[in-house]
Amino acid sequence: MFNSLGASIRRFVTWLGPGRSRFLFFLLATTGLISLMLNAVQPPEPWVTPVQSFLAIAFLVGAVAIIVTRFDGPDRRQLLMLVGPAVAIVVIGLLVPALAILAILLALGWLVIASITLRSAVRQEYQKAIRHMRKAQYDEAIAVMSDLIRNEPDRAEHHRFRAELFRLSGKVKKAQADYERVVALTPDSGVGYNGLAEVFLQSGEYDKALPYARQALEREPNEWVPAYNLGMIEDRLGLGEAVEHLKLAFKTGIPDSRHRMLAHLWLARAAMRAGDRDTAARHIEDLTHEKAGLREWRIIFENPEAAILRDVLAEDVELAQGLAEGSATLDALRLPDDAGPVHAQSNGSG
Repeated sequence: MFNSLGASIRRFVTWLGPGRSRFLFFLLATTGLISLMLNAVQPPEPWVTPVQSFLAIAFLVGAVAIIVTRFDGPDRRQLLMLVGPAVAIVVIGLLVPALAILAILLALGWLVIASITLRSAVRQEYQKAIRHMRKAQYDEAIAVMSDLIRNEPDRAEHHRFRAELFRLSGKVKKAQADYERVVALTPDSGVGYNGLAEVFLQSGEYDKALPYARQALEREPNEWVPAYNLGMIEDRLGLGEAVEHLKLAFKTGIPDSRHRMLAHLWLARAAMRAGDRDTAARHIEDLTHEKAGLREWRIIFENPEAAILRDVLAEDVELAQGLAEGSATLDALRLPDDAGPVHAQSNGSG
């Protein structure tokens, strides 16, 4: 539980950024310390409680301001519409203790109702696009998202989802344009950079994919997907850094067997490239414990929507299966120079 909490805090700090994080923790430490010191005032003075309430209000308002400024444009306005009234209600509860419980209930009620109201229309558009996507009606799904983007052009998540639809339909250049828009709208996020890396992976342009993958990992060092994708690219280019980044992906937590299986395969290939057969054999031994990943890939490859993945990863999956079942030896590990194009999948997750 504590490891999970620590990982969540690290992700939050990374997302918030060093400057805002320092200011937030300074605000918490200052207001909290002064409030604790006031508890030591003896005998209790009537002004202590109002001052402590003021300190709580200062922290609450300051924390909300710090977090809200992390967002851009429409996202910031929408977040203010959601949390602004709730914060105002809580402030009233702090100023008038008799209304504290009622204020908390009203604030929670507002958050629930407002979040449903603000998101309902967008959810309907996404649901409509997803229904088209599941029927392989990609042009229709793209049209739905394009209408939504015309109404809300500065929403990065709309461009990201349309980019995924473009990739599924094979329109790589249009996907690239949408990911570039995601980067422009959210330059501190790794999502757009990761998408661009995957677009160039999909077209086999590994040299172009590499800098974008590095940018994605720089912005999201505690997430497994950027490290995994960067390790894949470096494997394809025959770079030794693949080992470092694939191990980082394991450290940050690859959640499913199918991706752990391929990561072990690429680590084994890196060891063979370095002439270290013993290390390669250990990675293949680890790979044999991920046979559930083979079953996962078979199920995924049967889906019509997985055509890109079959073109992208089927060769590596077949090699991993041969190594796991003993029908292939270490010498079957091909170096990236000899391999055909292998592409990335969206968000590294299948």
